[in-house]
Amino acid sequence: MRNTNTKTLILSVSVLSFVFLTSFIKIRFDKELPPLTHTGENMMACKVNGKVVIAGQNVTNASGSVRFSSAPDNELLYISCEIPSPHYEIEISIQYDDTLGVYPIINSYPYFGYFWDYTHSISPNDSNQFQPDRTHTGKVNITYNDGSIIAGTFAMEAINRKGKVVRITEGRFDIMVH
Repeated sequence: MRNTNTKTLILSVSVLSFVFLTSFIKIRFDKELPPLTHTGENMMACKVNGKVVIAGQNVTNASGSVRFSSAPDNELLYISCEIPSPHYEIEISIQYDDTLGVYPIINSYPYFGYFWDYTHSISPNDSNQFQPDRTHTGKVNITYNDGSIIAGTFAMEAINRKGKVVRITEGRFDIMVH
């Protein structure tokens, strides 16, 4: 009798734990992308293989951090974000001449696009580093730049050395420059 009650208790706790965790995960991934803005929200968001990820300081449901730098003399624009759960990092560096428009994401240093998936390993390896190649490409569309705020959209397909492809779609960023 005692053994049956213990099994029932363990089963009940397991079912309740499963229900709780799956509802948490659903809430985590069912977020909506924030709207396209150009107000200095310091955010970067996109869908990674269809799942919404958001990084930023002033955005509801955001986690992680957003980084920005530019080197106007070198026509370089760098944006990146790191999201702690799931542990992703996106880095984009493009040749940028301070005009609005579409810029390709290429892999020719110092210009590049990377997607890092650290959910299974925090050490860079062949499985978690993805980047565009000749078949899998990306682009950044700078839609706003007033010298203080830069905003736009991005999309990228990237592949790892094992042939797995990640699709980053509906990307957007809105970053305070100064």
